[in-house]
Amino acid sequence: MENRQNKILLDCRFWGPSHTGLGRYTQELVTAMQKLKPRFELVFLTAKMTKIKPYSFSEQRDLSGLIQSFKPDLTHFLHFNVPLNFPGPFVVTIHDLIKHHSRGLATTTHWPGTYWLKRLGYHLVMKKAVNASQKILVPSSWVKQDLIDHFETAKEKIVITPEAANATYFKATAASPTLPYDYFIYVGNAYPHKNIGQLIKAVKIVAVDNPKVKLVIVTGRDWFYRRLRLLITKLKAQGVVKLKDFTSDEDLRRLYQNSAAFVTASLYEGFGLPGLEAMAAGTLVLASRRAALPETYNGAAWFFDPDNLDELVNQMKQALVLDPAKRRRQLQRAQAFCRNYSWKKTAQKTLEVYESCLGLRSSQ
Repeated sequence: MENRQNKILLDCRFWGPSHTGLGRYTQELVTAMQKLKPRFELVFLTAKMTKIKPYSFSEQRDLSGLIQSFKPDLTHFLHFNVPLNFPGPFVVTIHDLIKHHSRGLATTTHWPGTYWLKRLGYHLVMKKAVNASQKILVPSSWVKQDLIDHFETAKEKIVITPEAANATYFKATAASPTLPYDYFIYVGNAYPHKNIGQLIKAVKIVAVDNPKVKLVIVTGRDWFYRRLRLLITKLKAQGVVKLKDFTSDEDLRRLYQNSAAFVTASLYEGFGLPGLEAMAAGTLVLASRRAALPETYNGAAWFFDPDNLDELVNQMKQALVLDPAKRRRQLQRAQAFCRNYSWKKTAQKTLEVYESCLGLRSSQ
């Protein structure tokens, strides 16, 4: 068989920022791959091509047959949700094991019986993804070790393929006339492990001495968004928190650049792409000293214990009064650090994984 006849199918039903980090990964990886002009045919299965929803019963029943109708030589599942009945060779990207760590009814939108049934399904599907895959792609060394701790069989087939900030975020933007900085920003979903309540409590304290200070939360309008609104009301923080929908990269870059800092108190992250985007945009990053975040941001962020409210408050206050020259030097170092990450490099490494699975010599 000629190399050009090899066909790789990628499950791209998650696409774009509305699917948060997973959607961003899908979009950026595919875009970077196409620019490299690989020597085999890439087929992208998108949400427009099928009504099969992720995590659904039809995904387990029908997705395998749909994929096989394309007759791929290799399939890449860009998330762990591999059909249990899928018989073909495949590669899988596992972004984290959050469902192993985040348990209980507070972490779900389902009724108790449905939740426990779904949880059983999750473990069965994850076991299939790990044990039956040819290679497993992960975004960080931290996720690699977490995966090995839970699945020793994964050890020999894990490949680290980090994420990266889009080039848009490195562009300069004119400063807002509202400076000095009067808001902090958080970008991401509102799942319980994101610990957004701690951010809200912190900004309320900071606002006592700085009444103009706000927390801008950019997140999707899902079930957890509704819970977030209830939490804001419960904490009586309506005056200090502003909610915004996910927006374009250009608008998000401006929001980053005109903020006092991007801040995340997350308890669990497999990589932490929003903070990297904030650094690329020229924004100070305050980050939880947990999971993969210290690895991803290295020394380019200010770290704090997410369980220590006083420590977070003090860092936020310092960010507001940071000497402009010191801020500029910090941001220049952070932006230079961000350039070590590249979607082109990640795409090249992913293509090399495909080639190894197909028994081809690397051409990239």
